[in-house]
Amino acid sequence: MDIDGTYELEKVEGSMQDGEVAADIGTTMSDNTQELNNQPIQEDASQDWQSQTFQVFECQFAKETTNHGIVKSFTTKNIFNSTVGEARLDMGIKDDHHRMTNGCENNFFKSVKWSPDGLCLLSSSNDNCLRIFALPDATTTNLEDTPLTAGVLIKEGEVVYDMCWYPAMNSQDPTTCCVLSSSRDHPVHLWDAFTGELRCSYTIVDHCEVNIAPNALCFNLDGSKIYCGSNNMIQIFDTTRPGRDSYKRPTVPTRKSRKGQKGVISCLAFNPDHSDLYAAGSYLKTIGLYDSRAEELLLLLRDKDNHKQQAGSHAQKPSSSSPSRPMGGVTQVQFSPDGMYLYSASRQDPLIRCWDIRNTSKVLHRLERPGELTNQRISFDISCDGRWLCTGDMNGNISIFDLSDPESAQDTDPETRLSARIHAHDDVISAATFHPSGSLLATSSGQRKYELLLNSDDSDSSESEDSEDIKENIDTEMKKVEPPSQSKISEPQDPGEPEKATIDNSIRIWTLPGEYVWYVNGQRWNESTSMDTTDPSLASLNPDLSVSLDSGSAVATVATITTAAASITTTAAATVGDRGDSAVEE
Repeated sequence: MDIDGTYELEKVEGSMQDGEVAADIGTTMSDNTQELNNQPIQEDASQDWQSQTFQVFECQFAKETTNHGIVKSFTTKNIFNSTVGEARLDMGIKDDHHRMTNGCENNFFKSVKWSPDGLCLLSSSNDNCLRIFALPDATTTNLEDTPLTAGVLIKEGEVVYDMCWYPAMNSQDPTTCCVLSSSRDHPVHLWDAFTGELRCSYTIVDHCEVNIAPNALCFNLDGSKIYCGSNNMIQIFDTTRPGRDSYKRPTVPTRKSRKGQKGVISCLAFNPDHSDLYAAGSYLKTIGLYDSRAEELLLLLRDKDNHKQQAGSHAQKPSSSSPSRPMGGVTQVQFSPDGMYLYSASRQDPLIRCWDIRNTSKVLHRLERPGELTNQRISFDISCDGRWLCTGDMNGNISIFDLSDPESAQDTDPETRLSARIHAHDDVISAATFHPSGSLLATSSGQRKYELLLNSDDSDSSESEDSEDIKENIDTEMKKVEPPSQSKISEPQDPGEPEKATIDNSIRIWTLPGEYVWYVNGQRWNESTSMDTTDPSLASLNPDLSVSLDSGSAVATVATITTAAASITTTAAATVGDRGDSAVEE
């Protein structure tokens, strides 16, 4: 999407004012809205070149280079390679973790998300905690010796279902720095991202006055409303009014009705084109498109073509590359930046589907990744320019697909769009997400594993013999169910001890190959580009920011994120000053 550099600065400044009110629950948005409406709006009828100038990062993957030019920058190393009980003890929580539901489970990362300003990461792990990692300064630190450390720790009471950032979050404005989380049997919590303290709660109760935790959370585009998805229900809260006041939008007319969208709403996403359209995925293998203005179901998506192909596969054996698996329970939905297409992922399903939501409402193509043997969510992400899609898989690999021209042909082989695939982790990659600038990639890994404590000092000989048999049976079953990627086993220390599987609970940041380029009037700018040089503010356009990156410039890439953003802000501020607009505070 074309991002207007000058207009974007003015728009973000206004959204930050709205964000302050939305984050400060004790005030309302009416005074701020009235103040913005009273301000005079100066329109530039000439549409000068500054209003159509922006800078983007273009990825360039080279197959002939090592790892296609992708370089590892920062990582948490093996800090989190422990059980949930051990992690809670490290946090000072002294409880009997052997009796906990997940005390002996592996403390794996479930998800990771970049902040909207790109300066920190939000993660969710199996110890029921949210952690915020600040992006280290690459100009003053060594990439190999500086691990990622959590600056803020948020402790939830139960299993975390979902989390999200406030959309207008800006680190320079503390009132907008907040995250939303949902945990089992608890209200929806709004946390302060600087201090980790609870700001407010949004409560959902059933007819028995029992708290219901939504399975999916999502802000609308301006952050004024919170959408919560649960069983046959989407509940909408006003951000400025915490408590129980909400609007209920059932996804089915009645419990026994066949109309509407049935099942648990597992994921939500808003269309970025400001059309008030949002998508809701269900564990019953459907995707619903809703209008937030009328709160009505517009379209229900099902992969019917895949079922027809599977029905006809009895007469003709499909090829190994043909997508013949049925669609599973939907775990993620995300719109393309232009709002024309919708991408979805499902559990126990190796395919990511691209839906045409404007014309045919059918699947245009499918992207394949190994993930059919797990119920775990494996999240994907789309770059800000809409060109690339990144995802992890069960084998610990990162796959990057080319999304250009999705309607060119009905792809029969999902590998035709694969641009890069590298081995990144020694365990399942649960999430992969692009930095807002597009120059970095963050991944998280791990899956649920158990530390079996079947032998105790107080048990008698008969109990120990039974536990030995149970242990052998469990080990045999785990070897049968274990995916091929987990066949890598470490050497046992004692012949009598069971073999231990490889554990990799980590977050890693990767530098992507490419360069920063300027676009003027929709065309890529260089010295030979024809431009109007009579405007003296052309000198503020610094072509030196278009830095070409290769496999050896990981430090320069991470350092360029903050410097490029500061240069763009300074350029836009100088342009606004030259045109006589109001001053911009940096």
